[in-house]
Amino acid sequence: MASKTLFEGIPPFPANVSTVPMNTIPLSGLRHNDSDIARQTLTACEELGFFFLDLQGDSLGEIMIECIDQLFSIGKEIFDLPESVKQQYLHDIPRSFLGFKPRGIVKTETEEPDRFEWFNLGQDGLMGTTDLQPLPSFVLARIAHFKKFADCGQQISKILNQILAKHLSLPEDAFSSLQRPTEPSGTVVRLIKAFASLSDEDLRTSMTHHTDFGTITLLANIVGGLQILSPGGSAADESAWRWVRPQPGCLIVNLGDAMVQWSGGALRSNVHRIRYAPGEQRSVDRYSLAMLFRPEQSASMKPLLKSVAEGVEDTDLTAWEWEVKRMMAFSRGEAQAQSRGGKSI
Repeated sequence: MASKTLFEGIPPFPANVSTVPMNTIPLSGLRHNDSDIARQTLTACEELGFFFLDLQGDSLGEIMIECIDQLFSIGKEIFDLPESVKQQYLHDIPRSFLGFKPRGIVKTETEEPDRFEWFNLGQDGLMGTTDLQPLPSFVLARIAHFKKFADCGQQISKILNQILAKHLSLPEDAFSSLQRPTEPSGTVVRLIKAFASLSDEDLRTSMTHHTDFGTITLLANIVGGLQILSPGGSAADESAWRWVRPQPGCLIVNLGDAMVQWSGGALRSNVHRIRYAPGEQRSVDRYSLAMLFRPEQSASMKPLLKSVAEGVEDTDLTAWEWEVKRMMAFSRGEAQAQSRGGKSI
């Protein structure tokens, strides 16, 4: 998450809303092989699939905080680029998720237009695995900041993957070897702008409820708006949703569906959404920065654990084939967003 300095310039997160209890895991403890901290990480990934990762007091973490602060500033300027410029770099789903997604082209659960835009930068281009995607000159001039953030994110992701594999009695590289940053994948660095809710009509969902398709998501934001569905709750039940209160110096980490698949259902991917910001924070735009990791395109999606939970496919599909199959199922209305894997709290 961003430094405390960036939190000082925004309205306070309200004290009278229901927030989700989430474990806070110190990155320094993980990097020093603290066994208790590692077990806490596994528990968080089994029960909720979300936790705070405290970057403070760790050399890698402090570099990451500095990167986040820089990219929050850069991100605001990217979203302020003229629409005529953005239109030249639009994404092309399902062929490509890279580039700008304009506001309002996706429906929420109430069939209303979404209230966010995003900008995706592909890891493949940042790493030189493929040519860098076409980019505005403003972004090209600042590409080093994105590369530095991606490098930090890759190191953190590898640490988490290795700890989870080890504590599931798998080889330490069982997960990380299937998502090497030098191999083609759908991994992206993403900037998101969810718009301020200045009228009562804006007090609704900005990004509809979903789970992440990939492996691990590292998320930084300052303003509230992220909500997690309570385990066992229905997405249609508003009382089942809990706010996440952003914490200075901490990333929000969550697991995606690919980790559920590989772990045979041992790990959890939980439904979440972006709602309007609570309290006085509704009056400001909400910016987020994330790195969303996905498996290598050629990686096998066959479960790695012998014990496979109900609903986990025993498949030999590649990651690319598996992702396309899931995207098509959602687009045809044959699948719905639901939490997967893990164990009851």
